[in-house]
Amino acid sequence: MSLSCPYCQSRDTVLLQSPHYFPINPSSNTNSNPAMSPMALAALGVSISKSLNLPPIAGALVGVLIGGVWMLMTEDDAQRSTSPISIQHYYCNDCDRDFSPNIRNSSF
Repeated sequence: MSLSCPYCQSRDTVLLQSPHYFPINPSSNTNSNPAMSPMALAALGVSISKSLNLPPIAGALVGVLIGGVWMLMTEDDAQRSTSPISIQHYYCNDCDRDFSPNIRNSSF
């Protein structure tokens, strides 16, 4: 059974389902750790390389590399921590509009 379109009152509507991905636990965002950013780790690498009498650029490069790998790992974890939820909506073939099934048909 199709719903009538709330915009043009046509019965030529189609039920569509589209997956939406929402985070399972939004408070566990691991990307928000500024201490593990590539810039912070580059600065740490520079200070460590200076204390070891190594060129500071070497410490900066190692810090940026470690920070970049950390960002890639935490980004993959954030993408895996999403769950698909199917959202239903209708599409009207007459007026080319889509609408939620929760919209009540009202007379204008």
